[in-house]
Amino acid sequence: MSEYGGNGSSKQPLADLVDDERPGRIVDLAAACVDYVRASTKTELDLSVETLPLLDHYLATARQDADKNPELFKLLTRTAGAYFGEVLRVQHDGFWRADTEDAHLWNVCFRPVFMWVNPVGAVWDALCQSTDHEGPSSKVGVVGDDQRTVQQRLDSLALVSDEEYYMLATRAEVIEIAIDAVRTGMRLDGREDARFDEADYEAELGEVD
Repeated sequence: MSEYGGNGSSKQPLADLVDDERPGRIVDLAAACVDYVRASTKTELDLSVETLPLLDHYLATARQDADKNPELFKLLTRTAGAYFGEVLRVQHDGFWRADTEDAHLWNVCFRPVFMWVNPVGAVWDALCQSTDHEGPSSKVGVVGDDQRTVQQRLDSLALVSDEEYYMLATRAEVIEIAIDAVRTGMRLDGREDARFDEADYEAELGEVD
């Protein structure tokens, strides 16, 4: 299992830095991502959003090789996707729905808002520099009036370059903005105390396996 500390802190196993609300395959894949980035950049990922630009840099340098090697491409999307999903899960009180080998069905779901996202899809976007690919969709999932709330908030954001648009650091910012927009709407509607769990998401998304 990978160990890392970040910012000069004492190193701890990846499993000790997060709780148990993720499948074992996610732990292993995220740990592999930490290993790959460390070997390439001599720098440690620490599950913080501040180190996502480091992961973006690693993916940019690996893109050309991944384009020529389907197995490497699959490995990168799954390992980096698992790590990115862990960042989102820890940052926004989420949990994984990934009890299947099919990464198209993997999602990180959030408890404070009814919203989900496939982190592997975001890595596909980053490697392809496009949303037109055979991988999972990276679109943020919301329902009902929250769809309009999120769309209006995202439409108000400043335009960025294509390269910046597909970065995981940018995607993390967009997800945080979307969550904040929905939370604001929930407070206005008197729903600020609502919490969403596996049963809520299963009713909307169906069983994973």
